[in-house]
Amino acid sequence: MPKRLTAAAAVAALSLAAAAPAALACSRVTWLGPDQQVITGRSMDWPYGFNSHFYVIPRGERLNGAGGVNSLSWTTRYGSVVVSGSTEPGGAIDAVFDGVNEQGLAANLLYLAENDFGLATAPAGRPRLSFAAWTQYLLSQYATVKELVQAVKADQIQIVPVPFGPGGKAKATVHMAVSDASGDSAVIEYLKGKPVIHHGRQYQVMTNSPVYSEQLKLNAFWSTKDRTHELPGSIQSPDRFVRGSYYNEQLPPTSDPRQALAGVMSVMRNISVPWGTPDPEHPNISPTWWRTLIDQKNRVYYFDSALSPQMMWVNLNQIDLKPGSGVRAIQIEGNEGLQGNVTRQLQPAAAIAFLAPK
Repeated sequence: MPKRLTAAAAVAALSLAAAAPAALACSRVTWLGPDQQVITGRSMDWPYGFNSHFYVIPRGERLNGAGGVNSLSWTTRYGSVVVSGSTEPGGAIDAVFDGVNEQGLAANLLYLAENDFGLATAPAGRPRLSFAAWTQYLLSQYATVKELVQAVKADQIQIVPVPFGPGGKAKATVHMAVSDASGDSAVIEYLKGKPVIHHGRQYQVMTNSPVYSEQLKLNAFWSTKDRTHELPGSIQSPDRFVRGSYYNEQLPPTSDPRQALAGVMSVMRNISVPWGTPDPEHPNISPTWWRTLIDQKNRVYYFDSALSPQMMWVNLNQIDLKPGSGVRAIQIEGNEGLQGNVTRQLQPAAAIAFLAPK
């Protein structure tokens, strides 16, 4: 902590840092470049792998939100490509964590210990949607952040935080970052059962705890410092937020998509959690299993596994998303032989049966 930190600021910073250990680590950064370039990167940090797959969900698919009583059903308006996996080691594919649709809308699901969907006090007749289907629902129904935010503000759907993982011990306390091809962005949290939304192009970075309003305060404090000499370096969520914000601002305004993608990936690697990093005092901090990059202008979706030297991707421009084209998938986590463009290797697959309450 810098020597010039005042006593009041020090107390505030320590309070924020103390909130972080409860959260498992993930990070999201959206970069806005010249020529309408928008690139979103995210990391997935967890105690175990999810057997992640690329899934293609076309327009016109009838999906069920696995919400239990009064479960929401809908027909997809937009085709999407998502990263889906199993919430139980060795289990069936039952959740969507990340993705982009054909309009360039991206959605990134991250952990937030403070999140509260308000299930205990929810109206009895409200349609219910499993948290495991939330990402897919947003991508299949909305084209822009603006219309998505308007729908979330209306608060007509109840998200169900189904416990998951070994023994059902993991709590589904998650928040959502969304961005679109125009560069618009939003962070959506549910606090005390109500949606709290930060909407605007300036909300380019999201990590985990504390809640987003407190992250912004901490980042504002660090923005007053000479961050070329003073920058928090731990793997805790507030430090990753500050570093991600700073380094995202430093990326050069290139029009070259290759350089832009490399720049965003360099930021994501800086705020990832190294493999095998021990932290006995904060056992919930977990290694980065994979990272994604979403090129929202050119509609290309990249996947980078921590356990593979090769990156792979799918090109939405080369995928048939018309009604009736069918669900397709390919394993990307643990499939070490894959590299490069895997679009043409996608194979017909069964629809995802989302994790539901027991």
